[in-house]
Amino acid sequence: MTVAADARSSTGTSEENVMGNLAQNLLDTAAEQGRRPALRMGDTVLTYDQFGVSAGRVAAGLEARGVTPGDRVGMLLPDTLSFPILFYGALMAGAVVVPMNPLLKAREIHYHLRDSGARLVVAAQASAQAAAEAAVYGAALCSGQ
Repeated sequence: MTVAADARSSTGTSEENVMGNLAQNLLDTAAEQGRRPALRMGDTVLTYDQFGVSAGRVAAGLEARGVTPGDRVGMLLPDTLSFPILFYGALMAGAVVVPMNPLLKAREIHYHLRDSGARLVVAAQASAQAAAEAAVYGAALCSGQ
């Protein structure tokens, strides 16, 4: 997942330029400190290993749904442990995350989906109805209705 290049400066010294994505930080930290706590919410604690594995499962699920690198994935989630897991999972799949406030109405969600070109939206149960309405609204707009 990391893309690294060894560039030579004009003075002949070596400089390492690393280009990757934020998910690589999670993978690197999990490899070094896997048993340490990464996420806490109430009494629930996830280690870096658990966080990395969970995000990897999300990445696999998104890829199984046809998400490819560069695709936009909308997220309508409250501040729960699901948010960082889905966020990093989308990054691991190479997707661009489009986070949205879960309190948005269908028309506002539709605007963000259309503006971003999101291929898929992941919504918490409380936001699922508005997300579904946004998709229907978008289909009606595209068909000229």
